[in-house]
Amino acid sequence: MKASLLTIGDELLSGKTTNTNATWISRNLTLAGCNVVRNVTVRDKEKEILDSLSSLFELSVDLVLCTGGLGPTHDDITRNTIFQFFNSDSILDEDYWKNLQKRFSSLGYSIPPSNKSQAIIPHNGKVFPNPIGSARGLVFHKDDITLMAMPGVPSEMKAMMSETVIPWVRKKSKKKNFSINIRTTGIPESVLYEKIKVKNSIQKSINLGYYPSLFGVDIRISGNNISSIEKVQKLIVKDVGPYIYNIGEESLENIIVNQLMKNNLTIATAESCTGGLIGHRITQVSGSSKVYNGGLIAYSDKAKLNQLKINSATLNRFGAVSKEVASEMAAQVRNIFDSDIGVSVTGIAGPGGGTKDKPVGLVYVGYSDCNGLITKQFNFHSSRESNKIRTSQAVLNLIKQKAL
Repeated sequence: MKASLLTIGDELLSGKTTNTNATWISRNLTLAGCNVVRNVTVRDKEKEILDSLSSLFELSVDLVLCTGGLGPTHDDITRNTIFQFFNSDSILDEDYWKNLQKRFSSLGYSIPPSNKSQAIIPHNGKVFPNPIGSARGLVFHKDDITLMAMPGVPSEMKAMMSETVIPWVRKKSKKKNFSINIRTTGIPESVLYEKIKVKNSIQKSINLGYYPSLFGVDIRISGNNISSIEKVQKLIVKDVGPYIYNIGEESLENIIVNQLMKNNLTIATAESCTGGLIGHRITQVSGSSKVYNGGLIAYSDKAKLNQLKINSATLNRFGAVSKEVASEMAAQVRNIFDSDIGVSVTGIAGPGGGTKDKPVGLVYVGYSDCNGLITKQFNFHSSRESNKIRTSQAVLNLIKQKAL
């Protein structure tokens, strides 16, 4: 099965909003055995939407997916434009309109008249449910091609993809496609590529893709023969095993929290340059309250002295960004929160504050448990946001290596 994607919204082209929908949809369609052959983004302009739909319906595809512009505001013109493209008459779904009125009333609001557009259905198409929102999806068929339109709100789109679109794709796909995702961290893409020897000898029916991000590099093996894919997986694990933290899609924080719960261990965090990002990532995982005792954001020297009780002599002699201070931070936060594990981070996120001896991107991580205390040094040399994300990933990876 082949698909094309149309994402609609002025904000996507102005740079105000990152088009994460396109990435998520393409990734999940691929996992479902569907090849995405074109991705088009246009403004909230009737002519541009119509021209793009005409172009996409000329392709040899089975599915056109559309996101954005199904809301109730004046710039949400996608519904009317799609109706125009399919010469569709508008019909008010009285039952759904009453349902929307009740939903708004239960929240203490009087429903605005503009929301009535979300109860409009086409005479020659269908709608499909939105599990968490009010704008339902649209389905049309033309020239053996199916169009499915969804809202642009990521959470709503993902729910509708999972409940309706993906099952439809899997049912319609004639050729089964399998894939295995290998998640790595702590190694650059170019170095990872050089270490993997199997890439030069894999069969033509097997695709090997590298997907780098600030969190690490995902390696995706795909094809229509699961046995061949699994053989390639074993060879890659043999080549780069120490850098792999998951075979699948699970995040590092998910793995850590679940394993800490399984091992009945607790953890506490002391953060400086990451400003609470590590604690945030841990507490994003359901059940984290069972393992996360708490954390301190000791951003200033004063906080390190007063809240974490770091030795002033250590701070004065080695400076806040040092392995000695990171070591004390980890030990102290473990004691303060009476945790099995204490982790700490102190560094220079940038863009300013760096020196010749301590450049931007220099980070020290501390780890304390019943077996002792260790520190690790990292040099990320990047932007402030990147340094914070990479540091949080490095800390979580250290936890996995030492505690699990």
